[in-house]
Amino acid sequence: MNNNIPQYSDLAHHWKLDKDIVFLNHGSFGATPTYISEQQTRYRDIMEREPVDFFVNQWPVLLDRSKKKLAEFVNADPDDLVFVQNTTTGVNQVLNSFLFEPGDEWLVSSHAYGACMLAMKHFCERNKIRLNVIEIPFPVEDDQQILKALQDKITDRTKLALIDHVSSATGMVFPIKKIVDFLRENGVCSLVDGAHAPGMVYLDIRHLNPDFYVANCHKWICAPKGSAFMYVKPDWKHFIKPLIISHYNDTDEGGSSHWANQFMWDGTHDFSAYFCVGDTLDYIEKLHPDGWEGVMNSNHKLVWNAGNLIAEKLGFDLPLRENYIGSILTLPMPDGEEGFPKFNETPPLKQKLYEKYQIQVGKPLIRKIAHQGKSG
Repeated sequence: MNNNIPQYSDLAHHWKLDKDIVFLNHGSFGATPTYISEQQTRYRDIMEREPVDFFVNQWPVLLDRSKKKLAEFVNADPDDLVFVQNTTTGVNQVLNSFLFEPGDEWLVSSHAYGACMLAMKHFCERNKIRLNVIEIPFPVEDDQQILKALQDKITDRTKLALIDHVSSATGMVFPIKKIVDFLRENGVCSLVDGAHAPGMVYLDIRHLNPDFYVANCHKWICAPKGSAFMYVKPDWKHFIKPLIISHYNDTDEGGSSHWANQFMWDGTHDFSAYFCVGDTLDYIEKLHPDGWEGVMNSNHKLVWNAGNLIAEKLGFDLPLRENYIGSILTLPMPDGEEGFPKFNETPPLKQKLYEKYQIQVGKPLIRKIAHQGKSG
């Protein structure tokens, strides 16, 4: 064990993370508690003991139970939610079905996740849609600055905007309710990339009222990899179809569950990550005396206090006010005497962090991420 590694949280034993590594990047891929990994194995064992009975009788019940628990957590109607493998998949589902005419315009934020930005570019190029980028500065001064940047890009041809709830690159929590309302008032549909939101910030989809909302469960909820969800407003259900048409597409036609049923089955594969979402919500909630609210508040306070400590030590101010921070805080590294390194150079600080502390970093930024089961 490296003696330079800080002491882990009292909750660290719930995860299998390597104790010789300072794990500071929970945001990219998440980390699943040991108990949930074991629960996923139990689901797989049930499946393999009697595959036919499992997929005919047990699978729909397990899927429905988990989805109802998730819908309760994000305050949405279960019939308006479907499981998808990840946020990028959900974004592609929406873009593939969205109604358009050549010459329409779509908007995407300059903070957009790279994969989703590429998806927007692909569908715009294929369908002769103009893609406009909303240049939102970082740091940002206030909500009005964000809304002004939006307003400057909206025209009478603008039909859709892809907006982050929490920026993957900077960790900035956007005033998403104000943005969704502003877009609606201007006749623009909202597609919210909420990849980092569930489990990091309070999420109430009924109150938010977006046209589309897509988010991961493997990040801050800590469910297994390959679990995410897509919400579609009832007004749009008739148009949004699955990328893969298969069984259940004709189930309950005319009923309230028909739309969601179309997304249930995209071929034989391991659905255990979906089953575990409900189990994970229950499990993480019990780790804090104040439940999920306590988990989110604790993570926020940890990253906020750590950010202030780092900023004080390095002699600069935090780039964002506290209301724009969830559990991720990006801090600009001050320039050294030689400025930023060239592409093929390894900065001395980066080399030292890896050799002495086993911390791997990329750009000269500090993206501080806090989670209750990891080191502070």
